[in-house]
Amino acid sequence: MAKTIEQKAMETVIAYEIAEGQNPVNVSKKGVGYDIKSGNRMIEVKGVSENWKTYTWQSLYPSEVKCLGKNAKNFFLYIVKFDGDKSSLYVIPGDRLKKEFRYKVAAYALTPISRKKLKQFLQTQK
Repeated sequence: MAKTIEQKAMETVIAYEIAEGQNPVNVSKKGVGYDIKSGNRMIEVKGVSENWKTYTWQSLYPSEVKCLGKNAKNFFLYIVKFDGDKSSLYVIPGDRLKKEFRYKVAAYALTPISRKKLKQFLQTQK
């Protein structure tokens, strides 16, 4: 059975955290508002398979929005972009996420404040 994008993204983030000397724990089935606990970090993982430079939103569930609101300093959104055999990891700290992105509680979606801001943000992630 082929792995889903989300499964591959989780594996990528866990491998990254281990390489960084952390001991990540998958808590995605516990309903705590994030997928991985790694040290003090509460990591929400999203996987995308399209060109994220034109990807202008990312869905968050109500529990994730709530966790971000209560724990912005420790909340991180890790987006893993898959392009064929390559993958890229974007790490967005919760406090920066709250400042530079709008999150709409009704829709549970993140949208950049502007396309220009998204482009600037992505350039700082390289």
